[in-house]
Amino acid sequence: MRVTQPAVLVGNYDWSEELLPRAEYDARLKQVLGKLDSSLSGLVIYGNKIDNAALAYVSNFAPKIESAMALVTKDGKVRIHAAGSPQMMVNAKRLTWVEDVRPQRDAAKHIAEWAEEAAGQGPLGFWTTDAIPADLQPRFEAALNGRKLVDVSATLNALLREKSPLALKLSRDACGVLAKSVEAMKDRFNGESGREAATAAARVAADAGAQDSRILISLSKGGTPTAIDYPDGGKLDPLLSYVAVRYAGYWAEGFVTLTSMTHETVTRTQDALKAMLATAKAGTTVSALRDAAQSALSGLAVHPAARKVAVGVGLMLEESEAEPGGVAKLEAGRIYSLRAGATKSASDNALLSAMVVPKADGVDVLWSALG
Repeated sequence: MRVTQPAVLVGNYDWSEELLPRAEYDARLKQVLGKLDSSLSGLVIYGNKIDNAALAYVSNFAPKIESAMALVTKDGKVRIHAAGSPQMMVNAKRLTWVEDVRPQRDAAKHIAEWAEEAAGQGPLGFWTTDAIPADLQPRFEAALNGRKLVDVSATLNALLREKSPLALKLSRDACGVLAKSVEAMKDRFNGESGREAATAAARVAADAGAQDSRILISLSKGGTPTAIDYPDGGKLDPLLSYVAVRYAGYWAEGFVTLTSMTHETVTRTQDALKAMLATAKAGTTVSALRDAAQSALSGLAVHPAARKVAVGVGLMLEESEAEPGGVAKLEAGRIYSLRAGATKSASDNALLSAMVVPKADGVDVLWSALG
């Protein structure tokens, strides 16, 4: 789900040994290095405030302003360069277990100097994100004076999709924060404006430990959720909302539709989500989920926000998939958001979703708009 991005990340992103022990990162780093081709002499990991999943996976580091990169040698030594002055590195070091954190003045120059002194003579791997500026990778390559920078993102992104026991626990905790945030919105729905309900949801998420929250609501009765960029328009019924929260690096998301009346779109969307939950298990294809949902909608049009019936969620709000078309089938141990929605007109829509972990005989439901 596309949402407005913050100018600066303001939540608490400090590394916590209690939440994410160093041993977890040691294991992750070993997995990353084990997937690299033996011809590569090192790894450059890029992230920014929009997408820092790879950085967070290896180091817990989430750049609060601009961007950062981790430079990893074949023997597992890690250096981080982050935006900010030398004085700001005191605070930057709190975001990671990595001890070597330096200012990022000229990223291309830093990579070239590090490669010369610490990374042998071979090509370097590059783990990046779609959010990287288009001109940045060519600048890196130019600074390396002919040394190749090999994009290994497709290979290493598979590690982001896999969930360790600790990652599953933290995702469950994120869903707990999501539940509290949505409940706060429901509490404010009867009698307060949509803006006040959304503000309450964001405040409760922050109080529950969310590092970040993204909340969209209807701009008019029954309208599709969008960014809140208008003067307070009073109470909206129905109110459609999208809520996403990040806790200890892990995201959880949910669509909810709040109304005091009976609407066919809402009833059919509830049926569609129930049908998907009843169908879903490890190995279920997205086509089967889509068929179950459409059958339950009984001819109602699918809401555009629910055309992707399943998306992977983790350190990314929407994970990169092995298939270019997105999730093809549900995999055991991964975490998905299942989405259902119906539309009849600009003022008559419904959206609902659930966070699930597939298993052999069904799914564990971590959170559901159905309650």
